[in-house]
Amino acid sequence: MRARRKVATGFAILTIALPSPAYASAANADIGDIPEGTSARKVMLIDIDGVRWDKLKQVDTPNIDALASAGQIGPSYIHGTDVARTDSGPGHSNILTGTWPDKHRVKDNSFSGNNLDSYPDVLSRLETAKPELSTFSILDWQPINENIIGSPDAKMRQSTEGGARASDRRSTDTVVEALSRHNPDVGYVYFHEPDEMGHDVGSSSPEYLSAIEHVDAQIGRIVDAVKARDSYPEEDWLFLATTDHGFSYDEHGTNRHRTREVWTLAAGGDIPVTRTATRQWRQVDIPPTVFKHLGITPNPSWGWDGVPIGTASRDPFDTLKSSLRKAVDEPAKPDNLLGFTKYMPSGWSVEEKTPAVGVTEYRGWSLMTGQFWATSQSDQGRESFFRGRDVIAVADADEWNDKGDPVSDGKRLDSTLLSPWQNVQPGMSIKVSYLSHYRQVDRDADPQKAQLVLRFDDGTKSVLWSRKSSSGDAFDISKSESFSARIPAGVEKVRVGWRMYDAANNFYWAFDDPRITVA
Repeated sequence: MRARRKVATGFAILTIALPSPAYASAANADIGDIPEGTSARKVMLIDIDGVRWDKLKQVDTPNIDALASAGQIGPSYIHGTDVARTDSGPGHSNILTGTWPDKHRVKDNSFSGNNLDSYPDVLSRLETAKPELSTFSILDWQPINENIIGSPDAKMRQSTEGGARASDRRSTDTVVEALSRHNPDVGYVYFHEPDEMGHDVGSSSPEYLSAIEHVDAQIGRIVDAVKARDSYPEEDWLFLATTDHGFSYDEHGTNRHRTREVWTLAAGGDIPVTRTATRQWRQVDIPPTVFKHLGITPNPSWGWDGVPIGTASRDPFDTLKSSLRKAVDEPAKPDNLLGFTKYMPSGWSVEEKTPAVGVTEYRGWSLMTGQFWATSQSDQGRESFFRGRDVIAVADADEWNDKGDPVSDGKRLDSTLLSPWQNVQPGMSIKVSYLSHYRQVDRDADPQKAQLVLRFDDGTKSVLWSRKSSSGDAFDISKSESFSARIPAGVEKVRVGWRMYDAANNFYWAFDDPRITVA
């Protein structure tokens, strides 16, 4: 495969971050501080700094390939710059805390103003939840130790002497020794060289590709050390690998597609063996996956944003994944990225009043992947719907108007996405929850209105939420929304409508994972 930064075996985590202190104790542990483990289920988390997904697929990585063949690997995307730069600090914080930047508040590599005390790393969570587990970490990028990783049993610091390649090799030596002489339950290892080469000579250089291949060789040494353990036949290892960010030539931190595109690998344990990822597994899925493998139930108060890798989707929109098609009026997408569809899930429908003009993909509500949408126009906030995953619903009046300027002729987008009918009785309660990403600007010439509305079978309706651009600018970034109402007398059925209307060349509304509960 081609290296892109992050591989995991058993349960070891490798993470690479960029400098800037702000957290806890210094890392001065020795390998002798690793206590004897107590679990037959074990984890190796491998965090590789700055490995592009497209480059990972180009290079020779037999060890990553072997892990992928025993589990699954695939691309996903990180937050946009409206919430944090696409830097190592936020990326590693996502991976290790299981939360997005709007919670842990790591905005860049300075770590200033962070909220990591409220959202500790996965190793610290394990030490609290099950202190008898043996945990260790090894890395050379000190901001991770100083800011993110709190209190594993052995928190080790690797020297940077000789550069990242030498440092990565020594980190691997440490992991191999830990696996050979001790009995750890969870390990985290960070590899630095791809990021160093990306910055020094660019992510399209031979040196960058070679760095990925070198990290793959280190991963192979770790896997071999796991399999060489006398106790290996009785053990159940989970391997996780990922990266903190991509690259656009020699930089990151922006909203560019290759910078936001990351990847995740999982193998072993109960991970379904499909080789290609069954969903867009996110950085924040790492901690829940670790806990599930170890048989520990996370506390809901921790506020984790991820799900265990392998979790089946309950989102009706995701059932249309196989119906996604290539761009029609939109410019060609990177790697022929899929896609969009006008089909809706069973029982769902669109009440379309938008004139049959403008950009086809955005003529009223459509289903599409978040990255298909984000690549339509960068730096306008579309990239920041980080809680939406796989297939999402989008109504985007700004993009719709990009073909032929129908707004100049007085035309408006007016589209309502309707849920299936729900059988109800008067006095019952209905709850509607979903993930929402909404933006409007106060611009007289280009209005925009939106509603969440209940439609009853007697012809009446009830508005649960509404917005209009004349009330002022609004940008609701990747929010979890929930609304409840009582069913009135004389009603036997109800459906939910997400309506965008009287919308000119303003902005957009996207939502995902709608859930409707009647009680």
